[in-house]
Formats: sequence, C-alpha cells, structure tokens
Amino acid sequence: MLNNIDSYKATGIFIIIERIYNRDVPNWHGIGSELVQIYKVVYQLYRKQDLFLDGERITPANASLWDHLKIFAGSELEQQNSKDNETRFALDYAGSEFRTTPLVYPGLNIKSVSTFLTSDHPIPTQRILAFGQDPIPDIKLYGRSDAQFVMANGGKDDPMAAARYDSNSGQLKLLDPIHQLSAVMRDITS
Repeated sequence: MLNNIDSYKATGIFIIIERIYNRDVPNWHGIGSELVQIYKVVYQLYRKQDLFLDGERITPANASLWDHLKIFAGSELEQQNSKDNETRFALDYAGSEFRTTPLVYPGLNIKSVSTFLTSDHPIPTQRILAFGQDPIPDIKLYGRSDAQFVMANGGKDDPMAAARYDSNSGQLKLLDPIHQLSAVMRDITS
C-alpha cells in the first residue's frame, strides 16, 4: 500500500474560493449589528517529482533498507520534475474569518455617528475554524471592488467568488466561479 506514494512539489499557483455567509445577530426592525463569515478555501497546484538518492531514481517500492537508513541519517534527496509532467491540486487551507459592523441603521447619517460603529471590523477567530495555514493570507477577494460574488441556483446559494493567483508573478485573475472555475482548474492540470 505504501509503494504507490508519489512526491509532489508546490508550484506557487493557487485557486482561491471565498463564500460569504450572513450570520444572524439581534436587530430590531433593521436596527442592530451585522455579522458575516467569509469562508476561504485555497488549493495549490503541485507538480509530481522524481526522487534521486546518490544519482539513482528511487521510489517507495524500490528503496532498500539501506536507502531508508541513508535518508534517515540525512542524505540529500534530489527532486526533479517527473517526465510525465503530472500535476494535481491539493487543499492547502480552508478557514473562516468573521467580520462585524457594530451598528447598522438604514438611512442613518454616517457623519453623525462614530466611524468605529458603522464600519466593518474583523473578529479574531481565524485560527479556531481553520484547516492548514493560509499560504497567501494577504490575498483576499472579500472587500475588493473588482471581485464579483455570485449566487448560483437562481440566487438560492450563498455568494461566492473565485480567483487564480500566481505567486511567482504576483498576477491575480478573478474568475466566474460558476462558469469558469472548473474549466480553468482542468486546463491548468492537463
């Protein structure tokens, strides 16, 4: 069973998906506060690697006990891109951020109230509800004026946005999560 474990190396190409969930908080006729959960999922593209020990290609199936001892003792394993150029996406991070606006009052003259009460603030709970560590914490879709959150199923699903980010070039390309996302992921891996 352990003989089919492949080695992969991160490429720095990410797919980001964010969903917004409105969390109910007490209010009276629309006067109250607002709480939203931004659920962020980050997939990274990984490229299959061939491993070499002392100039010879090794796999879990052909590594001898002596090879395992040399690796355990600190011998360098050399990685090279596999000849079959296989790539796969893997989940690097899934976590939530909560943001609140303490006072929401329709028609309120914002200049007459402190901006602290009427602006959006993060609630420090990111590590509580997270899988992995966000490899690109500064890249967010929520709050960007050019990011479009769309609702599938005729507006019945929660708002969602997606993007492709290349950390090598710094390029962020926003995607339509309903019509483009799966095709872009398929194109990148083929």
